[in-house]
Amino acid sequence: MDEEVLEGGRTTPGVVRIGDAVHRPRDHRSDFAARALQFLNTVGYPWAPRCLGIDDAGRDVFSYVEGATTEHPLQRDERSYAQMGRMLRRLHELTAGTEIALGGRCLVHGDPGPFNVVMVEGMPAALIDWDSVHPGDPMHDVGYAGWSWCITTSGNVPVSDQARRLAEFRDGYDITMPSQALLAAVEERQAAIIDAESRHAADPRLSDARRAHARAAVAWARGDRAIVAANLGVFLEHLG
Repeated sequence: MDEEVLEGGRTTPGVVRIGDAVHRPRDHRSDFAARALQFLNTVGYPWAPRCLGIDDAGRDVFSYVEGATTEHPLQRDERSYAQMGRMLRRLHELTAGTEIALGGRCLVHGDPGPFNVVMVEGMPAALIDWDSVHPGDPMHDVGYAGWSWCITTSGNVPVSDQARRLAEFRDGYDITMPSQALLAAVEERQAAIIDAESRHAADPRLSDARRAHARAAVAWARGDRAIVAANLGVFLEHLG
């Protein structure tokens, strides 16, 4: 059966589709990611692919999820933001206090941006790319998803729409979450990206392409952080 190279979003090099399965190169995170997915499949988490084992070439194999990732709000149903919040909340609830989450409060996906969510008819259908999953603080997922789904300097998205969508995401996750707690989580994730990628950008041991990626990531985080700082009143008004 032919291999179809999967592209778009932030696809890891070497990921291919063969029939109804995705084959992905393994790394040091693969064993834990497989355990996490097997656990989630067992407890009935509906928004994760199934882990199907390792193929003859030594690659991880996962069930393929039909759909596409998104880059702009116009590609999404307005209900998708609250649904994304609910998907993360369920992940955190199902894994809180379990053996697989030892060392953290629960399992966190680690990279729940829109580039790692398969959409069908504008709505989230599955979280993919679980290689960053780990026991940790659920607010790391909340802060990163709230930022990457709702706040952007690109695409000419009105700030009021960004703030409204962030409020919808928050309400889907936990309507009682204080606005300042959510905004602090967003800012913490932006600061973490700026810190880590600034070090990568200055590391001469890395390739030119990796350092260029790091510089772009720093600019992205700084730009989006500036939007919130310059329009804090708008965000607080919508978050209540």
